[in-house]
Amino acid sequence: MATKIPPDQIVIRPPVEAYSVLIPVTGGCSWNKCRFCGTYKGVYGVSQDYAIRTLEDVKKDIDKYAESNYHGFPVFLAGGNPTSAPTDYLVEIIKYVRVKLKNVPRVSCYAKALDVLRKSDEELKAIMNAGLDIVYMGLESGSNTILRIMKKGTNAESMIEAGKKILNAGIKLSLYIILGLGSHKYSEEHVKETARVLTEINPTIFRFRTLNILPGTPLWDEWKSGEFKLLSPLENITEERNIIANLGENVTSQVFNDHVSNYCTIESSNIKVDREMFIKTLDSYINDPKIQNLPRKNLIRM
Repeated sequence: MATKIPPDQIVIRPPVEAYSVLIPVTGGCSWNKCRFCGTYKGVYGVSQDYAIRTLEDVKKDIDKYAESNYHGFPVFLAGGNPTSAPTDYLVEIIKYVRVKLKNVPRVSCYAKALDVLRKSDEELKAIMNAGLDIVYMGLESGSNTILRIMKKGTNAESMIEAGKKILNAGIKLSLYIILGLGSHKYSEEHVKETARVLTEINPTIFRFRTLNILPGTPLWDEWKSGEFKLLSPLENITEERNIIANLGENVTSQVFNDHVSNYCTIESSNIKVDREMFIKTLDSYINDPKIQNLPRKNLIRM
């Protein structure tokens, strides 16, 4: 039985926030039903229930960082999706960060599409004006079939609406895409529909992740029984290549492969400019015999 930890203890943060000041705002995830995710369900030996921390406790953490001279660092408001918290609460926390910690280059957090859609345009604008710079949101796939199977709790059109709301509020948007999430059966749909959604949103950034199934997740038993098949490294790279190739000409996003699960590290500061280079590089991987015979990493911790 996994030990439950309180919301003031961190569970995860994005790799890009590795050197940021981590300030827990919410514990766990307000949804926590995605079949590929066990982050708060005990896959790391601990679980964490969804909770919103008291404003007083969050401010105490910020005060401690200020007293310890943690100035000049990015700040990550931690928890599965802090945008689930009330707007006034978030605005006060972000403003407090900006007052107490000097020269903060970035304030960020995770977000879930449904939580974003529950907020008005005025609320999102208020959060931006308080000083939130960027949110990280899991698109995972543009395929409604895959999103339904994986119990993401939203669909492609909601993702598009939420993404546009964030960008229209002046907040930068970083989307995550999970390669291999549709297995072989839905791979083509995953590629085409994900490219469609990215084209509709044109996010500031999108990042690729490669599906690894962790013990304790709902998808684990299906994989072990053979019902769900994982793609090979070659097939995952091919999915990424085809998503990029299917993007509309309007997409100017930054693109990253900044995760231990990935089989390449190629990136772009503007995919509209770099698309031909990006595709040629991925084609060189696809045609490389070493990649063609590369075994899966089969990570069980990330």
